[in-house]
Amino acid sequence: MNTNHRRTGLRLAAVLATLTVGAAGQLAVAGPAAAVSGLIRTTHVATATDSQSPKFRAAECPNGMRVIGGGARVSGPAANSIRLSALQPVSGPGQTDRYEVWADEPPGGISGNWALEGYAICAPAASVPGYTIVAQGSGYSSAATRSTAAGCSGSQRVIGSGASIAGGGFGNVGLQMSRASGPLDIARAAAAEAGAYSGNWQVTAYAICADPVGAQAEGTVRTGVASASYSCASSTEQVHSVGGATGPGAAGQTFLSSLYPDAGLTSVRLSLTGVPTDGLAIQAVCA
Repeated sequence: MNTNHRRTGLRLAAVLATLTVGAAGQLAVAGPAAAVSGLIRTTHVATATDSQSPKFRAAECPNGMRVIGGGARVSGPAANSIRLSALQPVSGPGQTDRYEVWADEPPGGISGNWALEGYAICAPAASVPGYTIVAQGSGYSSAATRSTAAGCSGSQRVIGSGASIAGGGFGNVGLQMSRASGPLDIARAAAAEAGAYSGNWQVTAYAICADPVGAQAEGTVRTGVASASYSCASSTEQVHSVGGATGPGAAGQTFLSSLYPDAGLTSVRLSLTGVPTDGLAIQAVCA
């Protein structure tokens, strides 16, 4: 195994170990009683199914609502070759809250066609007091892998997360992690180069923060597969945000290809570009 791949695999194994609770491998962190109410999922319809790269979607929230999560779905014959490069919540004065997603073909392109669809999870502004988005970049370098974390301040908690790559264009770098962590006070992000790449790049983590509202992180670790789904433990809960993590496989690095909530906000779907040796982690922030 390549040394960089081995080190990345060991780091991923450590990450998954810290997340795992119980014999079934379920990920869970307890939270307060109250939940965010009035959640909806909005969609930016899929791009054309072709071989153009990169592709971009921005799912918008209605006026008076805040973006607290979102995701991206890649479809088409070449879907399992495409790597996500951005899962980014955007909110600020004078603009519509939205969740922006980008995806790329691998270096050199591919012959197959694919499409990208984007989603936003939106909540009424009154349901998320203290709402803010905190971003933390890793800094630029030409390292084979980079990771970072963004945290909420004071008593605030993470109710959603995101990750994006700057630099590393044309699919040379892909996302490997975007998820909440700890007692829901940190959002983590990680990315890796697809192969030898001399350019500088960085990964940024986004923590969507609010006063404690009762969301909890839960999920599972799966081995031997390139895709998985996870439903909130209770049928009365809704998905507030999605998360996933991967690492190297037998043929090299694997990347996040699709990561999104279903239409009813009851489950999360994750697809990768390959099967990771140490397993994949899929996460939902539920309440």
